[in-house]
Amino acid sequence: MAIQWIKEANYSLDMLDQAEPYLAVRRIIGTDERISGQKIYYEHFEADHPKGVIVISHGFTESVQKFSESIYYMLQAGYSVWGIDHRGHGKSHRHNENPYVVHVEHFEDYVLDLRHLTETVIKPVSGLLPLYLYCHSMGGCVGAWTIEQYPHLFRKAVLSSPMLGLTFAVPTPIMFAAASLMGIGERKKNPLKPVNSFDDEPDFEHSCDSSECRYLYYFGKRMKDPTLQTFEPSIGWGLESVKACYRVTSKKETARIAIPVLLFQAGADTVVKNASQNLFASRVHGCELVEIPGMKHELYMTDSEVLIPYWEKVFAFFD
Repeated sequence: MAIQWIKEANYSLDMLDQAEPYLAVRRIIGTDERISGQKIYYEHFEADHPKGVIVISHGFTESVQKFSESIYYMLQAGYSVWGIDHRGHGKSHRHNENPYVVHVEHFEDYVLDLRHLTETVIKPVSGLLPLYLYCHSMGGCVGAWTIEQYPHLFRKAVLSSPMLGLTFAVPTPIMFAAASLMGIGERKKNPLKPVNSFDDEPDFEHSCDSSECRYLYYFGKRMKDPTLQTFEPSIGWGLESVKACYRVTSKKETARIAIPVLLFQAGADTVVKNASQNLFASRVHGCELVEIPGMKHELYMTDSEVLIPYWEKVFAFFD
């Protein structure tokens, strides 16, 4: 079937009247525990006549709720979808008490959660359908680690603006050393600066999005749902993420990837290092690098003239 794209002219109304009801009747909610007492939340959407299954690995401070429009297109393209809230995000287990700060004890926990959910929940439901991985930002680092550690878990992988190197105001080694000194013991759960509330004023200009209507639509969701209001990393998250970026771009780990990879790069990205993406792509046999000039970090939150070709490229790759 032809995909019904959501355009900018009536974006919010079309999402509320068209996309959200379409998703609501297909949404199955569940939780899973790899570690006892630490629930990982997921949502499953079944396509009418699925030809494959897409698993979404979201970015830092995000959740499956941010991908409603994306899931709407995936389903129409013939793919069933599973989206999880990574630990420390959304409705999944939190390691710290501050609801605005994301913390993880070990970055590999993201990877182990994803693998566990895929093996024990997704595969039994999906049967013989091929499994594909779609990742954004932090989720791209999780995805890269996953396809390196478990080369045959997925058939193909899309890494969209993957976090393979972080951008800091000071050189990374200096930042890492300073954070290591500050993040001793339980202090690693704290942010670098005090965080006590969620700013209820939208700020599209300084956001990671290139589409204002899409930014405002999800901001509205965040205002209504406190579980979506994380926005700051803990010291421990920063340290673990820096180490993870070095790991997944190393020659040793990239050599283990055995599946086709499509990597999208945002030309105006100020969040992650494009140079690290270039290094990764150069080391992974079968990796196609596609740069989208002038766009900010979140490529799935761009206007239609960029977004539609983006998704067409994704679906052609999976097909």
